[in-house]
Amino acid sequence: MARHDIVCVHTIVGFAPAHAAHFSVKADGTILQSRDTRFQSGANLNGNRRVIAIENEDHGRSFGDWNTGNGHAVPALTFEQVEGNAEILAWAHRTHGIPLRMAPNSRPTSRGLAYHRQGIDGDFSDFDFPGRVSGGEVWSEARGKVCPGDRKIDQRREILARAIEIVNGVDVTKLSQESLDQIRRLVREEIAKAGDTIRIDHDDRRSTPKWSLTTTLRWIRNTAARRR
Repeated sequence: MARHDIVCVHTIVGFAPAHAAHFSVKADGTILQSRDTRFQSGANLNGNRRVIAIENEDHGRSFGDWNTGNGHAVPALTFEQVEGNAEILAWAHRTHGIPLRMAPNSRPTSRGLAYHRQGIDGDFSDFDFPGRVSGGEVWSEARGKVCPGDRKIDQRREILARAIEIVNGVDVTKLSQESLDQIRRLVREEIAKAGDTIRIDHDDRRSTPKWSLTTTLRWIRNTAARRR
């Protein structure tokens, strides 16, 4: 690679890994690396010389059945995928100096966390997030490609916030018992108020649903955001 300016979020439309990218993230947050970041990926066309690409799995029981022909149907990242993407971004910041901020577009001077559509031409007026701006690098020859989908694009805020926490040494696994009890109480209250059916990934070895602490904290944050 000529330089390292951007970490770009993609969706696979399939199962991980997608070897065109540097990294792929499975539904359970497992990070797979297909190539060293010294070398270009094949995922961002004219931006490959400076973009670290992350592909995200979007098929399987965590996502349900969805219409791959409908750009509005692309599912969101799982909680674990948000964490995985944040870990990669934090690593890219420490290793390659990619700034912890949102990349505004695909122009050659743009740096930070980006989404694939920022380098794609097309009419995206029916979507929440735009495509390539004038002067931006072309990141795909597929006109109108919505990758990675509005839901994932909106989750960049979560990815960035978590990456900043990681870089600053915030370890959610080292909370006091008092804090843990408070979190459990908040979860119970939020579930009671929401009345939602919540998808919980199961440990295959047990019949009891299991959430990691990070997943629990992120669920609280997302629930609060939906109510604002």
